[in-house]
Amino acid sequence: MRAVRIESNHKIDVIELPAPIAKDREIVVRPVACGICGTDLHICQHGFPGTNYPVTPGHEFAGHVVAAGREVKGIKEGDFVAVNPNVSCGACEWCKEGKPHLCNALTPIGVGRPGAAAEQVVVPGQNAHVVRESIGYGVAALIEPLACALHAVESSQGVRDRRVLVIGAGTMGLLTSIIARHHGAAEVTVIDPNQGKHPIAVDVGAHKVATPEQLGDERYEVVFEAAGAMPALRMALNHIRKTGVLVQVGVHNVEAIVEVNPFTIYEHELRIIGSNSLANQFPAAVDLMYDIAQPAGKLIGETYSVWDFGAAVQKMASSSAVKTQLRFD
Repeated sequence: MRAVRIESNHKIDVIELPAPIAKDREIVVRPVACGICGTDLHICQHGFPGTNYPVTPGHEFAGHVVAAGREVKGIKEGDFVAVNPNVSCGACEWCKEGKPHLCNALTPIGVGRPGAAAEQVVVPGQNAHVVRESIGYGVAALIEPLACALHAVESSQGVRDRRVLVIGAGTMGLLTSIIARHHGAAEVTVIDPNQGKHPIAVDVGAHKVATPEQLGDERYEVVFEAAGAMPALRMALNHIRKTGVLVQVGVHNVEAIVEVNPFTIYEHELRIIGSNSLANQFPAAVDLMYDIAQPAGKLIGETYSVWDFGAAVQKMASSSAVKTQLRFD
């Protein structure tokens, strides 16, 4: 079969590999849609923690089951599934605490093990979730980032009736804003320097959209930093209302450092919370997607053939589109 392969020197090739064979508790999926996100950009440009080069990327995907191991339950050949990419050990302290995304031996699909940018991919059966095919291939591939955004909103300790600021109008930021509206936020403001994304933010339900320069001195009860950029984080720290919450969901470079005034944290009783990956929110994201499929689908921009992976990554990094996806035709 054909597969995209990224080498440790970040060279991208399409290679031939043996077709995967499912073990007893595994399934083989033929992908039909796969999203590209910041993690893929890190893997292609300068590396990402846990990447096992050479690697076949692709962790936001949906597809059809073409084979299932004999011990797999609830999934059969022909089913349409979305896949949780976090493959955990099930035995460490974090797995036992119900936090598999923090597993000491985490090997995410498309990062630590082969991903979906291939004709077929093998995954643990327990990581696959049957989805109604009627929601559409691209929308189904958005369930993984939706689960990450849902974890971020849940980590905020509540958005209902609160004024919410979302910094970054990428996929994570806009899915977060959609969920905040769905969960009853009083007001959702989205900030992004790229004005090309502003109409999309309004279209999916943001009450206000602005550039950083237009934000002014307003402060918010809940702030989501979803850009993964140092100016965005500094902005977030300056716009938290007293007793407010900052949820850090954007992925920064490992070596990035930001100055924080501890007296302000003390005096204003601020809470700063990290939100890493999707926790255990994937099943909830499947259910939620049926309710928000229409606005979520508006985030999908251009699609590229999976075999043009390099061009797709470059477009994602430079485009005003929110979500770039791969197609398998």
